[in-house]
Amino acid sequence: MFAWSAFWMTTSVSNLIWGPITFALIGVTLVGSVVLYRFVKHRADMPGASLDERQRQLRDRAWILSYQVLSAVVIAVVAAVGILVLGFDRPITLDAGLVNGIVLCAAVLLPVLPVAALAWIEPDPPADV
Repeated sequence: MFAWSAFWMTTSVSNLIWGPITFALIGVTLVGSVVLYRFVKHRADMPGASLDERQRQLRDRAWILSYQVLSAVVIAVVAAVGILVLGFDRPITLDAGLVNGIVLCAAVLLPVLPVAALAWIEPDPPADV
């Protein structure tokens, strides 16, 4: 949706044409968010009183892995910005489109990161013989 809105804002086509398409994409995004929420609901929650020991260990490993990934990304971004600004004396300009993309990526990826880590580290179920 972000790529679509960034594209249509640069064209000279009337908002009467692009507007309904954009609202349809917003609707698809909302429906997709609800489906994703229902899929991951309570999968990586921290309380987990109803989880057994194996599930609690997997949950904890998923949270640790997600924090490690997040820390590595933050360190890499800070290092890249530092190298660009201090090493190459290049200014960094944050326009509305870039900030909007960063905020959307962070808003979508941060809540999903523990669930993605859980899906990654969870062992496959044994095959029925």
